[in-house]
Amino acid sequence: MRKKIITTQTFTYPKALKLKSSLIKTVKTNGWASIQGGGTRTDFNLHQRKIKEIDILLKWIQRKLPKVAYNFSQGGDDASKMEHVGFNVNAFKIKECWGVYYNKGQGVIKHNHFPYAFTFQYYVNVPKKSTPFVMEGKEIKPTAGTVLFFLSHQYHWAKPTGSDGRCVIVGNILYER
Repeated sequence: MRKKIITTQTFTYPKALKLKSSLIKTVKTNGWASIQGGGTRTDFNLHQRKIKEIDILLKWIQRKLPKVAYNFSQGGDDASKMEHVGFNVNAFKIKECWGVYYNKGQGVIKHNHFPYAFTFQYYVNVPKKSTPFVMEGKEIKPTAGTVLFFLSHQYHWAKPTGSDGRCVIVGNILYER
């Protein structure tokens, strides 16, 4: 039987509205570097800074990683068989995390996150006139309060956005035995 190929997965964060304003403030106040395309990003160690709201969000994302790993490897088949995949689905860890804030006309150029296993983007704020996220040429409309997981080797980019205030928390995941 041929397995289905899954290249992205999304989940909706149940506490999105509660954390939204503090996450935006964290990204804006800690942003210092320009990315190629125009947005402003934080350091890559946001997950190690002991920021309460970031820690709460990342704990939820970390709990999703076994299911995400299983789905990428098994095409989303019966998750009750997670222990039979030939690797430890609980060995995936967030190794880098940063925030990006975009204003009108800013985006990010085509790139990937190889050699990481997979990457996540949590959409903190997606104002009207925000452009889609593009993955391997396929447009994905972002929604505030959702996290998108994808395989890190896939090329992706964000076209210049049409409004101020787009905010994302991004992270790279590694497999650690």
